[in-house]
Amino acid sequence: MRGNTAHNSTPRSSRAFSPWNLFSALLLLPEQPSPDAVQKVVQDYGINVQRAGNVLEAAQLIRSRRLDLLIFDSDLPWLDQLGCLKPSTNWRGVAVSLSSLARRYGAGNRRVHFNLPKPVSADALARALKAAYTNMAQHRIATYRHTVPARLVSGTLNHRGWQRTLHQVSILNLSQTGLCLSAGEPLPHGASLSMSLTLPESSYSVHASGNIVWSHSNGRTGVSFDRSACPEMKKFQERLNEWLPPELGLVAKIF
Repeated sequence: MRGNTAHNSTPRSSRAFSPWNLFSALLLLPEQPSPDAVQKVVQDYGINVQRAGNVLEAAQLIRSRRLDLLIFDSDLPWLDQLGCLKPSTNWRGVAVSLSSLARRYGAGNRRVHFNLPKPVSADALARALKAAYTNMAQHRIATYRHTVPARLVSGTLNHRGWQRTLHQVSILNLSQTGLCLSAGEPLPHGASLSMSLTLPESSYSVHASGNIVWSHSNGRTGVSFDRSACPEMKKFQERLNEWLPPELGLVAKIF
């Protein structure tokens, strides 16, 4: 396999915008047989394509870019070194495996959404892409960071058996899945939070709970919301959808 094979292939500029243009895919395929047939199907949908030829290139692309889709050959010997394929991964994209018969029945603990037989046909891959659309679209919308002037009305931090009230904390951005806070001091990673916040032009506050998933020495803090199906959070998500940019608004209408 040739080294340094990562490159970016952009969709054809002559096409009008489609919701697929918002998505990015990473292809992890051997040079033989040629990966161009798979790449053509993906690009024909308007998806931006990245390729990597080894584990270091793949890991760097996954860390540095927003990727919605991973298509890989299950026979590549270094796949199990990729954290994004482990069941415990924080990467929420869609994984498509191209597998030999033996691999289809022995994929181990890899996080895979679609398992297609090799050699993959264009029709089978196209069906998998269509089936993956809703998952990719929902994730894009749920994780879109809004920079609207939301306000933290109150908050309580719980960590290792003690709790305290949050002071001098502001919201930098928020999404359906979490928010970014700016605090006067670093907040402890792994701590749990209960919060009450208000959105612009809203007469009510939203109560939410979550956990600190990253914390910087400058006080910036990432919070992941706990999953909740309560009417209050549903109303909160609908309100955020009203502020989506036009491209994502189109995606939301389609699925």
